[in-house]
Amino acid sequence: MFIRPTAALAAFLLAGAAPYARAAEKPTDPQIAHIAYTAGTIDIEAAKLAIKKSRTKEVVDFAKDMERDHEAVNKQALDLVKKLKVTPEDNATSQALAKAAKEERAKLAKLKGAAFDKAYIENEVAYHKQVDSALETLL
Repeated sequence: MFIRPTAALAAFLLAGAAPYARAAEKPTDPQIAHIAYTAGTIDIEAAKLAIKKSRTKEVVDFAKDMERDHEAVNKQALDLVKKLKVTPEDNATSQALAKAAKEERAKLAKLKGAAFDKAYIENEVAYHKQVDSALETLL
C-alpha cells in the first residue's frame, strides 16, 4: 500500500526532521500533519462510496482495505500529533486536495456498474500518485 510510506514520512518529519528544511519553502509540522490527515480522510470517503456503489467483490474488498488502512493511519497520526503536542493546521495543499477529491467524488457518484469500478480504481491510483508527488515536492 502507498499510504504506509507516506505515513512513515509524515511521522518522521513531525518527529523532528522538518527543522532542516528551509522554512520559507516547506510546510510547517502542523501543516504536514493536516495534509497527511486530509489525504487519509479523502481516501476513506472514496472507499465508503465504493463500498456503497460497487457490486464487484474485488472492488468492494479493495475499498474495505483502503478504508481500514487509512482509518488506522489517521488514528496513528492523531495519536502522534497529540503526543508531540502539535495542532494540525489547515493549508493550501490540504484545501486543494479536499477540493479535488470532492469534485472527483461527485463524478464517481454519477457512475454505475463497471464504469464506476473502473473510474474508482483509476482514481485511487492517480490519487495516491498525486499525494506522493505532493509530499515529495513540499517536503
